[in-house]
Amino acid sequence: MASKVKWDRNAWWVVTHYQGKRKRNRIGSAKADKVRAEKIAEKINASLALGIFDPQTEKPIPIPFDVHLLDWHLKYSPTFKHSYEITSKGVVETHLVPFFGSKDLRDITEDDLLDYIRLKIDAGLAPRTIETALSIVRRVLGLAQRKGTIDRNPAERIGELMRRVERRAATEVQTIDAWTPEEIQNLLSAAAEHEPRFYPALLTLMSTGMRRGELLGLKWTDVDFNQSRIAVRRALVRGQLTTPKNGKGRQIAMSPGLGSTLLDLLGTRRRESLHESWSEIPEWVFCSRTGGQLDERNFTRTWDRVRRRAQKLGVRPLKLHCTRHTYASTALAAGKSLRWVADQLGHKTQSSHSEPTPTRSARRKLIWVS
Repeated sequence: MASKVKWDRNAWWVVTHYQGKRKRNRIGSAKADKVRAEKIAEKINASLALGIFDPQTEKPIPIPFDVHLLDWHLKYSPTFKHSYEITSKGVVETHLVPFFGSKDLRDITEDDLLDYIRLKIDAGLAPRTIETALSIVRRVLGLAQRKGTIDRNPAERIGELMRRVERRAATEVQTIDAWTPEEIQNLLSAAAEHEPRFYPALLTLMSTGMRRGELLGLKWTDVDFNQSRIAVRRALVRGQLTTPKNGKGRQIAMSPGLGSTLLDLLGTRRRESLHESWSEIPEWVFCSRTGGQLDERNFTRTWDRVRRRAQKLGVRPLKLHCTRHTYASTALAAGKSLRWVADQLGHKTQSSHSEPTPTRSARRKLIWVS
């Protein structure tokens, strides 16, 4: 019968052998945790020597989940994209910490997650917003499971649970919004007439399915007029340059119409450079009037103006992100394969889309275009 300190699974443990049984308590991974573990083991060994050791009273050191969540974000934030670092911190501080509080990480159960879901639904949060928060819990508890702090992750089935919640909350089958060919023409006409500098950007979104950040991060070196290809290598998100959403670059086919428009835009940039006495043509395809990066908020304001004008022409006021849905619908209707569309959009796997087309059964596999 004895207690000793052991390093295992990237942490210090106090391992106690008593009456043929072994009990393990995880203390932590820092240098200070080793000192704490040694003191705990020393205390247990003293109790064993005096014959007063009671395993029922030897409770493990609590791991308050609120503190653990904040520590997780601080420790792992260097691995996050800038946008996720900001949003995840807001979710942790605004939603998760107030709910879970100082509850011991090892005591969290699936019932706690269901209580969180119920509370947030009653507060009016959308199921996808709730799932985003609980995906952080799943990630944190998954790390705890990997380190041996907990035996199983109670949040590993959160995706399945949230799909059931969504089905119950839904009043009708959700479809993806995409503009019709007539609406596309009216949108582009409104941009060409009232916001001519915005028109090439909107046409590019409609013709490639690029995300807004990818469009704003596009450089002239990414446009290959000879091969009619556009390389997506970066994105501008929250004022920071980062990799595309899935972390991988891709090549997008450039239609002749889009190629002609971008070639005209390049000529315009050359004339602007001469007129403004710029030392060189701006590297950004879609730049500000001074040749620098476009401000995301100004870009959004311009889009809002175009959308309001197009609405007077009967165009539905959908979000700018629906240019991706529209591109997917148009490509599928033209006979492109699901794999081809997924590759152009930069999906890791084939998604699905509910837009009915001549081959409806295959097209329904594309439900979410992220």
